Amino acid sequence: MNQLPENVVRMLRHPDTNKVLSMVSPDGFPHSIVLGAVIVGDDDRIYVGEVYMYRSSQYLEACPKAEFLVWKGKEGYSLRVEAEGRITEGPEFDRLSEVLGRKNMHVNALWVFRPSEVWDESASYTSGDRVVRWTSPAPAN
Repeated sequence: MNQLPENVVRMLRHPDTNKVLSMVSPDGFPHSIVLGAVIVGDDDRIYVGEVYMYRSSQYLEACPKAEFLVWKGKEGYSLRVEAEGRITEGPEFDRLSEVLGRKNMHVNALWVFRPSEVWDESASYTSGDRVVRWTSPAPAN
């Protein structure tokens, strides 16, 4: 059952939306990267291409908890997620490989993230409100 709000899904998918993925290094420092193409699956899983993610991949393996920040204009959201691992084949992998291949980028793998909470980070009176929280983890693939 999809719980990600449609406006959040649109922002994740839109090429002009600003997207940042943040995680923590093993020595406790924040580490953030800018994201390009993102896929949102029918099961609310979020797929990110592993392209130039050398340190990030190591950090996600050490600590799978991470956070997406997406915004466009005054509208923004923070998504708490947990990395479920990497995949190197399948329809999502093929789709993102094709998209990034057109930009002369090679996808080594896809990182799969399961969201647990969405927070409103918009420049509005709703900033800081929790939008959705999963009461139980989404079923594993």
